[in-house]
Amino acid sequence: MAMRDEDFGAPATLDEADGGFWSPPLAAPASEPRDWQSLCEQAQARAEMERARADAAEARVEELVLAEREARSRAGSLKWNLDKSRNKLKAAVEEVKEVRRAAKDALLFQAEVGRLEKLLSEAGVESRKRSTMMSLRMEVFQLREALQSLQAGKDAVAAASGGQIKLPKAVSAPKSGKDIAAALRGEVASLTREVRQLARDNARLSKALERSQEQKDEIAALRRKVEALRCRLKRAAKSSPPRRAGAQLRKALERARKQKDTIKALRGEVGSANREARRLSRENQRLRREQEQWPNLKKTARRLTAEVGILRQCVAAFGDQKALIEAQESRIFGLRVALRTWAIKNEKLEAELVKRPLLSAVFRTVRDRDKTIESLHKEIARQRRANERLGKKIKSLRAHRARLQARIAQLRSSTAVLSKAVFGSRSEKQETPRSERKRGQQHGAPGHGRTSRPALKEKEERKEPPPDALICSCCGEPYVANGERCSSVIEIAVKAHVRRIVRPRYRRGCNCPSSPPEAIAPAPVRLFARTPYGISVWARILYERFACFRPLRQVAAWMTDQGLAIAPGTLASSVRRFQPLFAPLAEAILAHQNGMAVRHGDETGWRIQALSETGRSRRAWLWISVGKDAVYYHIDPSRSAEAAMKLFGSVKGTVFLVCDRYVAYIKMARELDGKVILCWCWVHQRRDFIECAAGQVKLRQWCEGWIERFASVVRLNKERLKHYDPALERQTPAFDAAQAALKKAVDELFAQGKAELADLPDKARQGKALRSLLKHREGLSVFVDNPQVPMDNNVAEREFRRAVIGRRLCFGSDSEDGADFTAAMYSVLGTLALNGIDVLRWLAAWLEACAKNGGQPPDDLSPWLPWTMSEARKRKFTAQE
Repeated sequence: MAMRDEDFGAPATLDEADGGFWSPPLAAPASEPRDWQSLCEQAQARAEMERARADAAEARVEELVLAEREARSRAGSLKWNLDKSRNKLKAAVEEVKEVRRAAKDALLFQAEVGRLEKLLSEAGVESRKRSTMMSLRMEVFQLREALQSLQAGKDAVAAASGGQIKLPKAVSAPKSGKDIAAALRGEVASLTREVRQLARDNARLSKALERSQEQKDEIAALRRKVEALRCRLKRAAKSSPPRRAGAQLRKALERARKQKDTIKALRGEVGSANREARRLSRENQRLRREQEQWPNLKKTARRLTAEVGILRQCVAAFGDQKALIEAQESRIFGLRVALRTWAIKNEKLEAELVKRPLLSAVFRTVRDRDKTIESLHKEIARQRRANERLGKKIKSLRAHRARLQARIAQLRSSTAVLSKAVFGSRSEKQETPRSERKRGQQHGAPGHGRTSRPALKEKEERKEPPPDALICSCCGEPYVANGERCSSVIEIAVKAHVRRIVRPRYRRGCNCPSSPPEAIAPAPVRLFARTPYGISVWARILYERFACFRPLRQVAAWMTDQGLAIAPGTLASSVRRFQPLFAPLAEAILAHQNGMAVRHGDETGWRIQALSETGRSRRAWLWISVGKDAVYYHIDPSRSAEAAMKLFGSVKGTVFLVCDRYVAYIKMARELDGKVILCWCWVHQRRDFIECAAGQVKLRQWCEGWIERFASVVRLNKERLKHYDPALERQTPAFDAAQAALKKAVDELFAQGKAELADLPDKARQGKALRSLLKHREGLSVFVDNPQVPMDNNVAEREFRRAVIGRRLCFGSDSEDGADFTAAMYSVLGTLALNGIDVLRWLAAWLEACAKNGGQPPDDLSPWLPWTMSEARKRKFTAQE
């Protein structure tokens, strides 16, 4: 549609009064002639003004950049100071905690001091002074002297009674009754002295009790001081700053140490007091035995009466000796008088003892001391039992520590063995020794040269020398052109840009009603309506997220670095839009795998964060099924056979499933009734022997022998596969020979395991690995008759590596929908990578096809699957650009 110049009116102007903003000018009269020169001058003035504004803006930007740098440096210094202050505060807090723990220990020591002082006070022993111990020792010495005097009286009485007992044998020379009476009087006098001595001892003991009561008061005052000190410590810990509180607590700790030393000294004094108390107890027992011997005097009198009867019998026998009989009768009378006198004095002595409360108090004190000593003995026995229990506990802890150290050593050795088995130079296959060839490019060998890249687009840049260099400095003549020199530098620039698509509009110039009134190019296709992002953006996001395994936040940050700021929430909310586009591809991959004869299966852990909101565990499982040219993933909260059925339950015909010995596969194969033949992995079986010998030096040689047997089977199978051709119905003789050798080696391996197991005891460590080997013999032997079945499950293990990297970086999935979409994307991109297809290029083409189909996946998926697309299309996605 043509338009005239007059339709545009006057040109736009910049008004300085409006701050330089554009304002539409008033339309000039159509009849006024135009001054083009003045318009040009105005345009130049406006250009100068714009340049000035641009210079001012650039200066302002430089100022802001400098200010930003200064602010960042200042922020860095402030952050460093803040970190340093935090470290100091943390150190102070740790010091305060340590001192508080020490203070708690001091309080425990104070409690122990109080308990010991209580026991000492109950025992009547002074804990602060040693004078009481000296007085007790003096009392013991005096009591010993009293016992010696009592023992002398006892000997005298025994001598007197002994002399009378011998009377019948020496009747011709009897002793007089006066001597016996004198001996008895001396004994009574000695007993009276002993009673007086006991009274004096009672007085001393009373004074000792009074002193012990005073010491109890001193201990109570000391306890009050300790309680006041404890209150001060608490107040200081609450109110004082950390350094001052730390100093106070250190002082308290020092005081606690001194109190600990005092406790040790008190314990020594308690031990000595216990020994002295035991001595007093023995002396008291001796006194009691002496007191019990006083009634023996009555028995002595009875014995004397019996002797009188004997004398009478003697007189009757010797009737001629009347004078002797009279003398004996007078002696007997004297003895009776003496006995009566002794009985009267004994009664008086007993009455005197009753009248004197000091003696009874002494006996009560001694009895109380005996009880205290007995209680101390019980306390000591209890402490000994506690010490024995602590000793047993310490012994058990030491034994447990020894067991833990042995377990740590075993685990370390197991780690070393397993690391060597997995990452070491000796692999499961036990390859032949390395050759003498050095690594890298060999000397004298031809190289491949530089890689040609014909698909790279070239951008030509011309660089001319400066004008002064093109003129001769001597004569001023110009230089003459002399050809060109070209050099190439490969560069890469990844930057987001905006495609501004201008679509000219054309209106109908005629009046024909059959033609459309306007002609315009179609709008660009968009994958999602009302979004400004093109297909290349979405393809790049999916590629970075699921092919490079970057978290959504990292993808958003990477896009921001490329000049396109996208919020992570925008990427997370797009999962529901993408899921319908890739779900049909994942279903097609699973359907393709169901027709395969050999598949690999495995599972590993995964996380779904949304499961915790429903009260379940966030733990889920990532299942994998790998075929010849397809990979399928499935995420399920369960690890049961039902989850395995979702991958292998729709197989067509019989399939050989190579997997580990997990029970879910066994149950699934039982339910499918022979459709799935389980082929156990020999690598997992080999690891049983490695784990059995881990940390066991004695089993190392046994383990290495079995590893060599496994390696020989692997080598024989590798030699067999060199002669195997699946297209031939009947294999070559070389294959038959290799097949026979392999079968013989496998039979010998299982026979060796059976023989070793028969010779081992039931609880032998090697028995578990050998029983597992014989139990899984059927699944381990499937590859012998089926050469297309591999011996190990390393294919699935290798495919899992990419998914495990994504799990480690992204911590699983946030929701169940996100988990399903992640499994679908891993399936699609893993299948493309397995077939060597450029994932980014395929994603861009697939999303463009979905956009052209109205945001839905194409109905025909055959051009997009590697096993159904044409060779030309496959080369298009695999060739380098």
